[in-house]
Amino acid sequence: MEHFGLGRYGDPIEPDAWEKALKSFQRVLKSKGRLFFSVPVASEDRLCFNAHRIYKPQSIIDVLDEMQIIEMGYIPDTLDVVECMKWENESLQINQNAIASLPAPHKRSYCTGLFAFEKK
Repeated sequence: MEHFGLGRYGDPIEPDAWEKALKSFQRVLKSKGRLFFSVPVASEDRLCFNAHRIYKPQSIIDVLDEMQIIEMGYIPDTLDVVECMKWENESLQINQNAIASLPAPHKRSYCTGLFAFEKK
């Protein structure tokens, strides 16, 4: 998804292709269907020329407006999973310290974000 619409692989330049892809995933899922995926994440959105995008986790969550986030975490250089969000006891538990520790997206600094959603 981070490569969609950047023209690097012969696809047409389309700045919002990643959002359209997420909306397509959301559209084809039935109620209670689950979506699992990973993308590069950091403390803010960034486009790295035509190579790829880095996403602020909230940008992904905002696009999937018909989905409930079930779990979100990331894998930093230490290769340990850092849990940021988890749906428990009918509410979303948010680890603000984990979110605040996401790197700024510069000098190739980003993590692998892991997302799990369920369609409402």
